[in-house]
Amino acid sequence: MLANPTAGLTKPSSVRLENNEYTGIVVAIHPNETEDERLIEAIREMVNDASSYLYEATNHRAYFKEVMILIPDTWEDKPGYQSPRNATFEGADIIVAPRNPRFAPEPSLPPVPHTKHYEGCGKQSVHIHLTSHFLLHEYTEAYYGNIGRVLVHEWGHYRWGLFNEYADEIADPDHSQEFYFSPTKQVWVPTRCSLDWESYSLVFDNGRYRYCNGDKYIGYEDGCVSIPSTNQDRVTASIMSGYTSVDEIIDFCDDNVESSEIHNTEAPDKHNRLCNSRSNWEIMREHPDFKDGKNPPQNISDVTPTIILARMKPIRVVMVLDTSGSMSTNDRISKLAGSARNYVTSVAVDGSYIGIVDFDSTGKKLSGLTLIDSDQARRDLAQLIPTEAAGGTCIGCGLETALEIFSENGTSPAGGLVLLITDGQDGNSAKTEQLKDIYVEENLVIDAVAFSNTAEENLIDLQEATGGKFFLQTDDPGSTGLHDAFLATMESGVQEYDRRVELYADSSYYEVTESRSHGVYIDPTVGRKTSFDFSYIVDTPRLLFAAVEVEITSPSGNVYNSTYEGYGTDLTYKTISVKFETAESGLWSYVVSNTHFTGHEVFVSISTYASQEGVDPITATSEISGSVTDFANGEPLIAFAEVKQGFYPVIRANVIATIERPPDANGVPYDPIELQLLDNGAGADVTRDDGIYSRYFTEFSGVGYYGIKVNINNDNGTAIILNPGTQIPYSRTLAFVDPEELLKGNLPTIGNTTVLLPGMPVPEPDGEPAPKFTRGVSGGSSRVPSTPTNWVPGNDITAPSKVVDLRVTSSSYDNASVTLEFTAPGDDLDSGSASYYVIRQSDSAVELQTNYSFAPVVDQTDILLGNLTSPGEFGDLEVFVIQVDVPENQSVVTYTFALHAVDESGNEGAISNLAQATLREYIPPAPTTLPTTTTTSTTSPPTEKITATPVVDPKNFMALYITLGVAGGALILVLLTFLVAQCCLKKKQKVKDVSDVGANEPKAYDNNAYNVYNI
Repeated sequence: MLANPTAGLTKPSSVRLENNEYTGIVVAIHPNETEDERLIEAIREMVNDASSYLYEATNHRAYFKEVMILIPDTWEDKPGYQSPRNATFEGADIIVAPRNPRFAPEPSLPPVPHTKHYEGCGKQSVHIHLTSHFLLHEYTEAYYGNIGRVLVHEWGHYRWGLFNEYADEIADPDHSQEFYFSPTKQVWVPTRCSLDWESYSLVFDNGRYRYCNGDKYIGYEDGCVSIPSTNQDRVTASIMSGYTSVDEIIDFCDDNVESSEIHNTEAPDKHNRLCNSRSNWEIMREHPDFKDGKNPPQNISDVTPTIILARMKPIRVVMVLDTSGSMSTNDRISKLAGSARNYVTSVAVDGSYIGIVDFDSTGKKLSGLTLIDSDQARRDLAQLIPTEAAGGTCIGCGLETALEIFSENGTSPAGGLVLLITDGQDGNSAKTEQLKDIYVEENLVIDAVAFSNTAEENLIDLQEATGGKFFLQTDDPGSTGLHDAFLATMESGVQEYDRRVELYADSSYYEVTESRSHGVYIDPTVGRKTSFDFSYIVDTPRLLFAAVEVEITSPSGNVYNSTYEGYGTDLTYKTISVKFETAESGLWSYVVSNTHFTGHEVFVSISTYASQEGVDPITATSEISGSVTDFANGEPLIAFAEVKQGFYPVIRANVIATIERPPDANGVPYDPIELQLLDNGAGADVTRDDGIYSRYFTEFSGVGYYGIKVNINNDNGTAIILNPGTQIPYSRTLAFVDPEELLKGNLPTIGNTTVLLPGMPVPEPDGEPAPKFTRGVSGGSSRVPSTPTNWVPGNDITAPSKVVDLRVTSSSYDNASVTLEFTAPGDDLDSGSASYYVIRQSDSAVELQTNYSFAPVVDQTDILLGNLTSPGEFGDLEVFVIQVDVPENQSVVTYTFALHAVDESGNEGAISNLAQATLREYIPPAPTTLPTTTTTSTTSPPTEKITATPVVDPKNFMALYITLGVAGGALILVLLTFLVAQCCLKKKQKVKDVSDVGANEPKAYDNNAYNVYNI
C-alpha cells in the first residue's frame, strides 16, 4: 500500500488508480463498534455493489479492485485476518464509527452518510463517514436505495472534490433555493442537475402537502419545493444530485453530451458555487486519476473487488535518532534526549512496543522492540536514550538497523513506524534511497523530523513515499516539533479513554533569575492522569540540582512544589514532571523560575486523559495543505484545525496557528507568524460552523521548512458543542417519496418520528456552551523548495482571495434595486483588506462566465449603499445595494452579478461565484383558505420500526429513498439566538439605510426564497 502524493493534505492516502483499478482503499471500523460479523458482510456487499455502479458511472474507466476492511483490536482475532500493513483508522478512506449528530439526528433513523471536507473543489477530502446503524438497519435500503450507489455519491465528494447539486437549506443555508428563473428556458425551474428532471411543485402547508400556487411562467409561492416524480425517462444525471436511488441516474454530469446528462451551469447549488459552474467530469478529468487520458475506458467482464480482512496490531515504533557531530550544535542532542525520555516515560501507551536506534556514520541498535507494560519497563528503556553526539550522518544506516529490528524472529515488519530525527545532510543518499524502496515494499511508515532548516531535503521524500508525517524542530525558543512528532506516533487506533490529550506545549528562553507564570484550563471532559512536564537546556554536564523550580496552583488554591510526592526530577535528562492522578476542573496556574546561573531554554508540556470511561474528551487535530508547497508557482499554504468532542463539532472556539519560518540568507531568524483560523465559510474555509477552522498562510520568508502548531481555547466563553436535541433531526434528509402519496397525506415515519421531507419546517440546531478549555496540537511541516523569480521577502505578489459566498439577499421590482452580500476577501488571500472591488453584471450568466472582462461594470453612482473603494477586513460582511434597470414591458427581469477584489499593488483576485437576482412584478400568494387536514388511521408495514401514515399497504408508496442530504462536506449549522439576533439586526440596518428606496415596498416583492440565485 503506497502513499498517494496527489492527495493534497498531509493526511496520507494509499488509494491508487492504475489500469482502471482502484487499490489501497481502507474501510476502518471504530474500536467502539460492537463486534458483529453482519457488519463485515454489509461492508462487503456495499463495496461490491459500488464497484459495478462506479464502473458504469465513470464510463468504464474505474472500479474497486482491492478494498481492505480494517478490524479494530477490540474485536477477537481470527485466523483469517491478515496484517493491516500500514493501514490505520486515522488514515482510512471510509470509516464506520459512532454517529455524528449533525448527520444522524434520531437514533431510530438511519444516519446520513457524509464526507468530511477540509479543502475546496477538486481536492481530496478527509474520509467518508458511515455508521453501523446505517449499514445494518433493516430498512436502510428502503430509505436510501442501494447502499453501493450511496457510496459512489460519497466517493465523488471524497476522491474528486465534487459537491452537491441540489438545494439544501441546512447544508448550505446561505445559498439554498429550490427554484430559480432560468435565462435559458425563460421559466422557473427547480435546482437540479440535469435540467430535465420531472418533478411536482408542492408546499407543506398545515401539516400536509398540496400543489403550490403559481406555475413555471410566473413562479411559485414562498415555501414551494420540488419533489421528483417516480418516472425519470429524460435524465441519467447527476449522481451528485443525490437521487442515486432512481434507477435512471447512472452518470456524473458532463458538458457537450446528451441532454440526459448535460451539466446545468445555471443551478444555484454548492457544486456550481465552489467549482465555477464546471461539470463533474470537468473536475474529474483534471484529477490525476483521469488527467491527460489516464485510465481510458476498458471492457472488463468482472469488476468484483477483492476484500481483505485485516486486524489492527499493537503500535510498534522504532526511534531512529541522529547522534552525528552536528547534533551537538545548540544543544540539539540534549533537546532530543529530553523529548525522547518524556516520550518513553509519559507518552507511549501501555501495550505499545518501542525500539531505539542511533546513527552517525553507522547504525546502532540500542534496544529491540520493548513492550511498554510497566513503569519499570519505561525507566529501563529511558536509560538507553543517547546523550552524546559525534561522527558523520548516514540516514540509510539507521533505517537499515530499524528494519532489522522490525524483522527479528521472523516477524513481518509491515505496519511498523519509524520516527526518524536528523539535523544534517545525508552522507550516503544512495543507501537511503535504496532503503526507501524497501520500506515502501514492506509497508513500513516513516515519520520524519527535520531538526533545523539545514536538515536533509529528502526527508519529505521518505515521509511521502511511506505515508508518514513530517515535522520541523528549530533551534529557536518556542519550537515544539520534536515533542509533537513523538505524540503523533501514539495516535493510531487508540481509544479515546486511552488517548493522551495535549493541553499545552511551548518553549521559552529564561534569563537569569527570571520567573514566568502561565495558566491552563482543565475542563470536565479530562483530568485523569494529568502531567505537567518541564525540560531545560543548560551547558552544565552534571547538575547537582535542577536548573528550574516549578510551583503549580490548583483551581481551589492548593499549591504543589518540590515537596509534593508527585513532583519528580531527573538531573541526567534535565526534566521535571509533576503528576496528578485526578486533576480538578478549572484554571490551573504554574510558575517557572530559572535557578541556574545562566539563561537557558525551558520546554513545558501539559497533558491529560479523558476524565472517565464513556466521556469523550474535547480534542483537536490539525493538518496542512501539503508537505511540499509550490510557492514559486503561486501555491499557498493552508492550515486546518478540527475541534470536536467525540464526533460532536465544537464551533466558535478561539483557534490560533503559529507558523515557524526559515531564517534569512545569513541565518538570522524571522519571527513566527500568528494566524487566527476561522470557521466562517470564506477564504480557505469551505463550510461555516462545521468545527473545521482554516486559513491561508502567505508570509513566506524563503526556501526551507515551515512548521505549524495550533493552540485552541475557549477563554472568552463563546465556543459551543453541537449536539442532537431530544428527537430533533439535525440534518434534513431529502426523502424520495412518490409525490402522489404525499398529496394523499401519506407521510412516512419511523417509530414516532416523521421523516423530515423537503418543505417541512427545518428544526433549529441545538448546542450547549462548551466549558473553558485549552488544547494544543501540531499541524506538521511543509517545505518550500523554491520561490518566484526575483522575489524577496515582503514583496506583494499575492492577490486577494476569491469570494465564494456572493449572494443576492433581496431585490425589488418596484424600486429596481438588488442587495448583494459577501464576505470581505482580504488583501493577501484571506488576510488584511483589499484596495477596491470590481462588480460586473449581465443579463446572461453564461455570458458573464465566459466574457467577464467585457461585462458592464457597476459604477459607484449606481450603488445606493456600499463603497467600492473601502473594502473591509477579511471576514467582514459586505453589503451593496445596487440600482438596476427594469424595463416597463417586462414582468420578470434577471441580472447576474460577479466581482473580484484588487489590492494596493494591483494584484487581482479570482472572479467570484455568480449570483443571480430575479425581479418579478408578481409573486403568487398562498391561498387565503387553507385546505382542511383530515385525520386518518395509521397502518404499519410488517415491522413496527417503520410506519406510513395513513398508508394501508406499504406497497402503496414507493420505497423511500433518502438523498445524501449532507454529503459533500461537513454540515453548516446556524446557531440559535445569536445568529437570529444578528440577522434581525442586519435586516433592520438595511431597512434604515435604504428607506428612501424600499420603505413602501410590498413585503411580497422582497422574496428571498426565489429572487436569490447563487451559482
